[in-house]
Amino acid sequence: MGATEENAMVFDIIESLRGKGWEPRFSASGPRLAEAIENYKSLGYEVKTIPVKELVAEGCKICFEDESDDSAMIFTRGSGSSEDDELFDE
Repeated sequence: MGATEENAMVFDIIESLRGKGWEPRFSASGPRLAEAIENYKSLGYEVKTIPVKELVAEGCKICFEDESDDSAMIFTRGSGSSEDDELFDE
């Protein structure tokens, strides 16, 4: 499979998630990933992560060959309004 087909598959995965209401946010790893997930959840979002290794074309995977690399793309969906948020209470 060539890079063009692989890129199209990645695009299809992301578009399929968008069709289900998921919005791609950014990629992160380690403590930054955990912090971002916690922050999005505290804002009332539903959070989904997909390992970056699953979202890159074969030719691009060399950057992610280290098994300790836990980089993931963060997707969120939902209203993003926390019921516990006192800032917007009337």
